[in-house]
Amino acid sequence: MTASPRTIHGSATESDILVSARSLSEYADMFGLDAEDLLGRIVDCPGGAASAVAEICEAGGAAVAVDPQYSLGAHDLRERVLADLDRSLAQSSASELEYDWDVRGGVVGHETIRRTAAERMLDDLDAHPERYIAGALPSLPLAGDSADLVLCSHLLFTYADRMDLDDHVEAIVEMARVAPEVRIYPLVDHAGTPLPELVRSVIAKLKKGRLTSRIEPVIRPFQLAATTRLVVERSGHRRG
Repeated sequence: MTASPRTIHGSATESDILVSARSLSEYADMFGLDAEDLLGRIVDCPGGAASAVAEICEAGGAAVAVDPQYSLGAHDLRERVLADLDRSLAQSSASELEYDWDVRGGVVGHETIRRTAAERMLDDLDAHPERYIAGALPSLPLAGDSADLVLCSHLLFTYADRMDLDDHVEAIVEMARVAPEVRIYPLVDHAGTPLPELVRSVIAKLKKGRLTSRIEPVIRPFQLAATTRLVVERSGHRRG
């Protein structure tokens, strides 16, 4: 975890940002991941309690996760993950009309996916702690070009009430230092409110820094309002 006052993803004691548990299948939907993507070096930032890294590595891929909460001890991290999981499930159930439950097999299926993901991540953390790196945007403890793709789930734009335009741009520029392609999801805040002005402003600032951006549709969004992702690439970068 970074100690800088400009740390974006908060400190290890901050409780208002959820440590979310999501599966690789959910990541594939959110980020449009295909077989070619999974052959590359992937960074999940913030990784939270997602099982994507565990699943990618178990399939023979190369992935690491970065999150400030990884600086907690194993016991405290498990308690935080499971508490936040209960909080997240309660929030989504209370707002059930905002989600397409069929995408996750109904409320029961959704809970099973999230609990399984959390346990899988925690088990993998115990077995392979080197895959889980304590750190926070906008200063990641990773070398430049150490990955092919960075995935950023439910931090940027989601917490737009706590992060301003410069925070967003600084975070994306840092992720683009680590990999030539960055995918960010969703482009709505935690209440599901679209943020077109913020998105446009972020894209405009990134363009000045020679980072190209495009907005892509998400085919199977669980959150009904979250139908797009942002893909940012260094100018001249082409996958494959």
